[in-house]
Amino acid sequence: MLREYLESSHAVPQVADITRRRDASGDRQQLGEHPMELDLRLQRALDRVELVSGTIGNPGDGKMCLMSLVAFLAGEEHSDSPGCASPLIQAFAVRINDNMPHKARQRLKAFAPRIIGTNDGHDGLRAQVLRRFLTNGTLARTLDCGLTEPTLSASTSGFALRRLWRWLRKDHDQRLLECSLSVDDGVNLAGYAARLVTRLARSAPDARVQDEYWNAAIGLVDALCDVGATNRPEQGIPAARLVQLESTHRGHEEATWPRESFLPPYLLHW
Repeated sequence: MLREYLESSHAVPQVADITRRRDASGDRQQLGEHPMELDLRLQRALDRVELVSGTIGNPGDGKMCLMSLVAFLAGEEHSDSPGCASPLIQAFAVRINDNMPHKARQRLKAFAPRIIGTNDGHDGLRAQVLRRFLTNGTLARTLDCGLTEPTLSASTSGFALRRLWRWLRKDHDQRLLECSLSVDDGVNLAGYAARLVTRLARSAPDARVQDEYWNAAIGLVDALCDVGATNRPEQGIPAARLVQLESTHRGHEEATWPRESFLPPYLLHW
């Protein structure tokens, strides 16, 4: 379904790759380390962070949402609206962070250093990336899967009722896509895009399809971060913040992560 987008666009980077994708001279000047040593040190520090949903978290506990982690690494006050970040990326990332399954959410940590400095005036270009994401054929094909309006009768079976629900849900998702493409403001566009991907992922028929939607969302974050990256002034990570993460004695083993409860798709607040 979304494999074409993933294969033709952006592979999701590992944490160790984030500083090699750009000139991290500012970070290295502040931290005084060899580039590879910085990569490894930053990776180990981020490994101590647990991304959480529904709250901006507490850096002292090593628990933050993606955008509060961005603020922390940038040396800003504890917030999920860091001044260094693109408002468009922030609008998309907050909703995706809060709706992703816990394990998938941890993959967003790799983008926190790359989001620093994205408040660079290029959100118009990022809005174009969002529109391509919504109209590249994959999401549109998902919403236009050949379902026709079912006919109901007094003897309607449970199967037919489920088919009716699928038709109504697809119709609603199609309207949401149309609303997304009708807005001119990039921040609102990002919010609509995040809502649409979230709805599709949460109502996916199986785990494999759900993973494809979340992978597409992660790939989109990657693409949004890439906009303007080559001309972006470097924003160093304060050494004190890295030291603070390193002093967080938490072992985030997958087995210890809490189970998350999700509302059924028809009760999702959007």
